[in-house]
Amino acid sequence: MRSLLALRVSAKPDEPGPSGVGRFGVGFTATAAVADRVEVRSTTGSLIFDRASTSQAVGASAPEARDAGGSRRAPTTGPAPLLRLAWPDETPPAAGFDTEIILYLRDATAADSLVATASAQATDLLLELDALAEIVVAETVTTIRRDGAEPDTRAVRVAVSATAPDGHRERTWIESSHAGTRWLVEIEGAGPVIAERDVLRAPTPTDIELSLPARCITDLALTPDRRNLHPDADISTAATGYSDLVGALARQWRPLLIPDTTRVRNRDDATLIEAVLDELRESVWLPAADDGDLVPSRAVVLADLTDELAGVLAPIMGDLAHPDVSERRHLTALRSVGVTEMGLADLAERLIGTEHDPAWWRDLYAALAPLVTTSIDAEELGTLPIPRSDGRMNIGARGLFVTGAIDTAVRWIPTVASAAYHPLVERLGAQSISVTDALADPALAHLTEHADDDELAPIAHEVFALLAADTAAAVPEWLSALPIPDQDGELRPADELLLPDSPLGAVLIDDAPFGVVDADLVAQVGSDALRRIGVGWGFLTVIDDLPVAADHDLPDEDEWWNLHEQPPETLAAVRDLDLVDERRWSEALTLLAADDTIAPLLADRSGYTAWWLRHHAVVDGHPLGWYRAPSDASVEGVRDVLDHPHADALRAALGGLDVESARDADTLLDHLADPARRIAPGVAADVHAAIVSAARRGTYDPADLNVPQGVRVATGSVVERAVVLDSPWLIQALDPDQLVLIGGHPDDEATEILAEILDIATAGEELRAVVRDEGAAAASTSTEAVLFSALWGRDVGHGEVRLHAELWVRLRRNGADHDVRVPWWVDQRGVTHLERRTVG
Repeated sequence: MRSLLALRVSAKPDEPGPSGVGRFGVGFTATAAVADRVEVRSTTGSLIFDRASTSQAVGASAPEARDAGGSRRAPTTGPAPLLRLAWPDETPPAAGFDTEIILYLRDATAADSLVATASAQATDLLLELDALAEIVVAETVTTIRRDGAEPDTRAVRVAVSATAPDGHRERTWIESSHAGTRWLVEIEGAGPVIAERDVLRAPTPTDIELSLPARCITDLALTPDRRNLHPDADISTAATGYSDLVGALARQWRPLLIPDTTRVRNRDDATLIEAVLDELRESVWLPAADDGDLVPSRAVVLADLTDELAGVLAPIMGDLAHPDVSERRHLTALRSVGVTEMGLADLAERLIGTEHDPAWWRDLYAALAPLVTTSIDAEELGTLPIPRSDGRMNIGARGLFVTGAIDTAVRWIPTVASAAYHPLVERLGAQSISVTDALADPALAHLTEHADDDELAPIAHEVFALLAADTAAAVPEWLSALPIPDQDGELRPADELLLPDSPLGAVLIDDAPFGVVDADLVAQVGSDALRRIGVGWGFLTVIDDLPVAADHDLPDEDEWWNLHEQPPETLAAVRDLDLVDERRWSEALTLLAADDTIAPLLADRSGYTAWWLRHHAVVDGHPLGWYRAPSDASVEGVRDVLDHPHADALRAALGGLDVESARDADTLLDHLADPARRIAPGVAADVHAAIVSAARRGTYDPADLNVPQGVRVATGSVVERAVVLDSPWLIQALDPDQLVLIGGHPDDEATEILAEILDIATAGEELRAVVRDEGAAAASTSTEAVLFSALWGRDVGHGEVRLHAELWVRLRRNGADHDVRVPWWVDQRGVTHLERRTVG
């Protein structure tokens, strides 16, 4: 009773306006705001506060009021105070309660509103006043339960349950306590409920607005009106324990509780925020990538860190923040508590000196790749360490090459270790290089040429590793100079060695300058790899994409080169043909024809290989050019068929219609003059044309040829006397067994050349022909002229045409005359004579 009646202050008559009383604004005095009668019932006695009774008692005992002059003054008006006088009462509290307070509301209609307000404040009161355990408002029962400490924290879980007729609701808070201050944050399924605006509570709400994400309940001293802090109170002391609250939350939620300095409401708010930030900077609460917790001021964060990247980096970076707190939206908050933001460039610098196997680095690159989305990101990783195939580390990817699945280091090219390869390496500047490019690198050629003997074996080992990695890779021609051991252990260029049991060795002369490759090396790398660098099995080739001179060490190359007015665009040729034993050319030809690489060279008639074989390869005493292929009917009977299983595949290396030398021309003429050979007239005519064509090209001088004993005439037989047909109309006046024909449409020069070669006359030289009568003149557009052109394929043009009822020509040969009737003729003047056609 004494406590309740003492809740007052003196009247303030010195203040302007009506006299009033002081108010604490909280506690029991709040009842006076809504009620004019309050009953406090207790098991040890009850009291009644009643405004009407107080007013009556005060009025009856008050002295007469007078002013300063002694005159009577009207008494002061206004409501009497409710909580100044009390009257005893015998009514006990309701069963089950120690104390019961009953309010008689001044406005009975406000009861529902008052109950609703009380119900809404029940949860806050239970949180603020930790001595309370339950509040019942109307039919709603609100209780609070504090569970044990959260795992690995000094915070507890607080549950407030409200049970009403319409249902049950439970809300949960995480609470940390330290030295009279409690920090709370409500937790829902989606995470913490961040307070947008709140006030300092000591323990009930004050007028001090706060912007912190969590609720602060403290025992700091307040001013008498309990609205503001007492001047001696230090609000920064309330920050202690805030980190315990943050650390009790799930990892991904913790950054949400870092105060935002841009939302400061007032000076006290700013002071408390700075104190909280100081506490957070030096406390252990920031989730680490290795699943522990870190002190923020000694931690680093990589923006948008992924779980994959964290899994790689965590074992070597104990200060790295967990991916759950590394989203870009948290960076500003993390910087405010001292976390150092680390970019990709910083990460690359930190990784310098890190030692791990290449597979670890590949995992790192795979994890880094999603973070590298722009060229700027790639530039930032310019110093990222990259493992090399030779075991060393390269600072940055630029200058390195990627060789796919090649595991062996090659000393002439800095390559990325294959186990470390990830496409990111190429995005960072490494260049892809194929086995073909690696083998063709000029650095290898220089190394091969200038390396000491003790360096050659490792170089060869690396070359063979490349060859094994890509069995289809092209090999540069100069790599055949790579020294490798022969059967005696001596180093020799690869192209000077043969494989054991090489079929090439079986067809070469006995003193051929070839050795045999070391058998152990064959067992190690295989014969295919050795053949690719030039070790002989079959014949080897020389390839030059830009030949400029006959400088390829090919036999008789100068002679072949001189056949071309311009250098060939490319040179591809079989080498060492001059080393074949003449007795073994049949086997050598089989070896050549069966080689898929050489087959295209054999098919190139103008190429070096086919040319050399035609002129220098000898079978049964004759060069290959003396023979023909079985399928070549153009010289059937003139050239003999080569008796060889691959004769048709060798067709370009055999003789044909083209004549390449005086010796070849003599051979053809001799065969044409041989009556034992069955030669079709058309074949003979074409061969005559080829002989003349070669003479006109200057392949030989007709004077250098031997005059044959006979000539092949139009009937296919061989005679001693005949003439070369030089005008087609003369066929009508001569017997076929007197005519030597030239295929095609020979001109006068061609017939004269053949006549000179055969040492016989042309038909025009031996015959004199005169048309017996003049005939009738006709136009070149007449019926007879047009039909003649259509029938014989000979255009009379604008020349003179004469028509005859019967066309007779008088011939003189060897002094004898005889007349011949012909359908057409061209006289010495160029006049075309035609026999008139009979119609009907």
